[in-house]
Amino acid sequence: MAKVTSASSSGTHLVSSDVHIVNGAVWQDTELGDDGELWVENGGTALNTLVDQGDLTISAGGLASGVTVTGDDDENGFLEAYGGLLEDATFTSTGWGIIEQGGTAHSVLLMDGGYIEVAGTVDDATLRGGSMRVDSGAIVRNVTLEQNGGMLIESGATVTGVTLGQGASFSLQSGATFTNVTVASGGRLDVDSIPADGVTIDDGGSLDFSALSWDDAATAQIVGDPILDVTAKGVTSSVTLDGEYTGEHFVLSSDGQGGTLATLEVDDGTPCYCAGTLITTDHGDIPVEALQIGDRVVTASGETRPIHWIGHRSYSGRFASRNPSVLPVIFTAGSLGNDLPRRDLWVSPLHAMFIDDILIPAVLLVNGQTIRQAERVDRVQYFHVELESHDILLAEGAPAESFIDDSSRGMFHNAPEYAALYPDTQKKPARYCAPRVEEGVLLETVRNRLNQTDRPDNTEQPSDSGHLEGYLDAVTHTEIRGWARWSDSAEPVPLRILDHGICIGAIMADLTRQDVGMACGFRFIVPRGLSPHQRHMIDVQPLHGTGQLGHAPWGLEPVVETQAETRTTHPAPSHSLRGWVDLVSRDRIAGWAYNPATPEVPAPLQIVVNGQLRASTVANGRRPDVMEAGQGPEGCGFDFLLLPPLSPLTRHTIEIRWAVNGSLLGAPAVLPQADSFDPDLEQAVQTAVSSAESLETQNHVLSFLLEQVDRLKQVRADTATDHARMALSRQLARRGYAELITLAPKALVIDSALPDGQRDAGSVAILSHIRALQTLGYQVTFVAADGMGTQAPFPVPDVMVCNVPFYNSVEEVLTRHANSYDVVYLHREHVASRYMTLVRQTQHRARVVYAVADLHHVRVARQAVIEGRPELLATARRLKASEYEMTRKADVVLTHSLAELDLLRRDVPSATVVHAPWAVPIRKCVPGFQNRTGLAFIGNFSHSPNADAAHWLVDEIMPLVWKQSPDIICHLVGSAMPERIRRLASDRVHIRGRIPDLSSILDQVRLTVAPLRFGAGIKGKVLDSLAAGVPCVMTPIATEGLILPKALTKLVGTGNANLARLIVRTHTNRNLFNQNSKAGQIYIRGHHNEQCVAQSLQIALRTASDIQQAG
Repeated sequence: MAKVTSASSSGTHLVSSDVHIVNGAVWQDTELGDDGELWVENGGTALNTLVDQGDLTISAGGLASGVTVTGDDDENGFLEAYGGLLEDATFTSTGWGIIEQGGTAHSVLLMDGGYIEVAGTVDDATLRGGSMRVDSGAIVRNVTLEQNGGMLIESGATVTGVTLGQGASFSLQSGATFTNVTVASGGRLDVDSIPADGVTIDDGGSLDFSALSWDDAATAQIVGDPILDVTAKGVTSSVTLDGEYTGEHFVLSSDGQGGTLATLEVDDGTPCYCAGTLITTDHGDIPVEALQIGDRVVTASGETRPIHWIGHRSYSGRFASRNPSVLPVIFTAGSLGNDLPRRDLWVSPLHAMFIDDILIPAVLLVNGQTIRQAERVDRVQYFHVELESHDILLAEGAPAESFIDDSSRGMFHNAPEYAALYPDTQKKPARYCAPRVEEGVLLETVRNRLNQTDRPDNTEQPSDSGHLEGYLDAVTHTEIRGWARWSDSAEPVPLRILDHGICIGAIMADLTRQDVGMACGFRFIVPRGLSPHQRHMIDVQPLHGTGQLGHAPWGLEPVVETQAETRTTHPAPSHSLRGWVDLVSRDRIAGWAYNPATPEVPAPLQIVVNGQLRASTVANGRRPDVMEAGQGPEGCGFDFLLLPPLSPLTRHTIEIRWAVNGSLLGAPAVLPQADSFDPDLEQAVQTAVSSAESLETQNHVLSFLLEQVDRLKQVRADTATDHARMALSRQLARRGYAELITLAPKALVIDSALPDGQRDAGSVAILSHIRALQTLGYQVTFVAADGMGTQAPFPVPDVMVCNVPFYNSVEEVLTRHANSYDVVYLHREHVASRYMTLVRQTQHRARVVYAVADLHHVRVARQAVIEGRPELLATARRLKASEYEMTRKADVVLTHSLAELDLLRRDVPSATVVHAPWAVPIRKCVPGFQNRTGLAFIGNFSHSPNADAAHWLVDEIMPLVWKQSPDIICHLVGSAMPERIRRLASDRVHIRGRIPDLSSILDQVRLTVAPLRFGAGIKGKVLDSLAAGVPCVMTPIATEGLILPKALTKLVGTGNANLARLIVRTHTNRNLFNQNSKAGQIYIRGHHNEQCVAQSLQIALRTASDIQQAG
């Protein structure tokens, strides 16, 4: 034990034993290793502590700040505060802790499986996927439950200041104090089963009156201080609230369990039909409220389709009148043309009508005459019909959309019904049956037609019907002159000046023209002049109406032949057009604009890219934010998609011009050429590849791309292995300079497949060794010889995995990373025999480690004897020759088994063989004997010894057990379980299959059994059982290679009767269980910890280095 009393200590500390911080000492940046215990006692302070393996204890007068308690499938950290103060703490994964009576914690975050038990005091806690238990007498203040946070509050506990978010769950025992509760959006409080004082509801929060039977006629009203009264079927239930509410805000629906749910809701305008709307079905027109699931409706295409679901919602007139997003839009009969709708059609504002093959929300078609939005209603009831996919229904004969769930289903008051009807439905992205248009030229065209006008330029048309007369007299790079008039009017004509269709200005034709005899001339001075380096096509058009002047369009050729940058004229920014450009990208341009002189008329705009007219649009999209800010009308937005997007390979200058006079909306935007491989560049490459049509072009493109891929793969390999820095380091050393560059050593680990610690012991072992290599300072790279296509994340962080598409084989990894590794670790014989030679050829300075896992030839030879299969003896001899050959070729051999260590040293005396165990985490909390029953056999059944053992156990051993204790249940657990094992199932043999978390079964049974008749190496199932505090009855084969303490050797037996006797005795004797449980954990803690593994590998690599240097 170390006692730290110094004033301060900084730098990273790895604590692997007991350390006590006392008397004013400050201990910073600490990580607790296996067996590490940090005690923060009176006057001591610990800052920034990572507890991922050991224990952190805070006693009276101690302070720990910036603590993270975490863990993984193998081991977890633990914190206990007997007193003192814990602040700014995070508990995550399997990390957990206890705040004992007298302990205090401030600012605690529990996430992703983190857990604490509180007997003291906690202030300011957030449960985000974590959970908390509050014991009697404990106090918790200001706690937020969100994202599946869970809380258990026991009798006598006090919890105040609680915010419940979506997915929060908790249990409240009688006698607990639960006050000042806020139900946030998506949160839910059962007021009948969980009494609470001082309840506040946010928009979207719900109160569940679970004891109040749901009734469609249920009502809600606010009375008193306020008190929410909910009445259903003549029964009223009440809850006292904090805050200001209006009863109309609470929407009632079924809670899905027969109770009544009251939700404080602000509507977002989900599209619907009003009650009374006639929908065309295969049985004629039926009111929407009378339709039922399964009825067949007729779509606009003439197809009949069944109804999948019907949503409904309703609002009082008082609430609807304050919410324009709820007030219905009324299409009077015939307002859509062709005598449609047949009757007045009432729909919600965002309900889309199908017009000219596009979908347009109803509110965008309002004209104040034939189509208008209601200002007041007594009550509004909405219904919407959902089919299996989005389609067009016939409502009052007019085509209109069916419901589509774009995350809006929750706005319906019967939304829980859908989850009950279709519990297995997977959320899918919304797919519309037609384009949805909310702005632009198409919308304006439809609106003009419905309004029986023809105003393509969005300005008022003159009442006369005369034609345009006039000529372009002269066009230069600085001046445009001519005259224009209407044939039957003396009023001056407003004109637009265009260059290649781009408006560059506007002018009034009101100059005196003696030759024409009236004031109809114009002279336009081009701002900054037309570029002399470009060809121009000048046209002059009337601002209102149509017509063509003589001599127009007028072509203007370049004065000089140069490659100057393409540009248009540069008019001053508009002083009449108001607006803002919100976004300019290679695929989208958005903003808002309007003319203050005529705000009701949408402004026509031109999108100019690199001096070329790219598109025209109209600023008529909905922008309620502009209107609410007092900056302009609501219908002034534009959001234009550039299809195809602009090339990322070149620089682009983008201008947004008012089509009336060419003035700019803001300064031109410049998009620079892409200097990285961003999504736009990806799209450009994809387009270029897709455009290669001929075989010759395809061959050229493919050859070029493959060459670039090969070059990039090599560059990536050099980057991953610090190739350039290694070369520089060698050059400095050759020239006599001190080695200025320090590089971490690199290790390459090769196995046949990606390791899965829940699949087999070999995976557990190699993962443990990889962690040990990292502990020793190595940068680890992993490659799976037979799993190059596996894309699953690697179980250990900070390990580089070489797989497709960057590498296609182990051979490619070794050649591209030539002379990059200090250690190459080959796992198992079949991997070593395949790659040993190539490793020697490509990694000249690497120490080659051969990890046998277990000696396969020993296992196969034993199997041949047990199963009476002499043909396996030949296989065993071949395996022995190969394993011993690899043993001789490797620099060092690792084995987990002490028995195999002796065998290899005896048979291959020239080899260097080192015993290297793997680490097994200790189960900190072991359930007691009385809370357990039954036994388990655990193993991977693709491994033949395990399948043989399971049959022997069930067929021969368990019948003898059941004669003495018929109630003992046998659980068969493990992956890759064949059908012949599953057929062993009975009422006393439970087939469990693969269990991702073995702690669930190891915490349940009183013992495990390992009745192996053949095999080799160390048995992972035995180590896991002992580490979990579960005694294991074993055969000598199962214990081979382990030096067990005397207490555990008494669990080893042979023969059916002897093993059955040990099973019954272990299952029924509490004292024996406790002794063996403790002995097993002590053994694992002493022989299979991370420190032992790291020391073994360090010895092995040092020995290999000595041998390599001597050679």
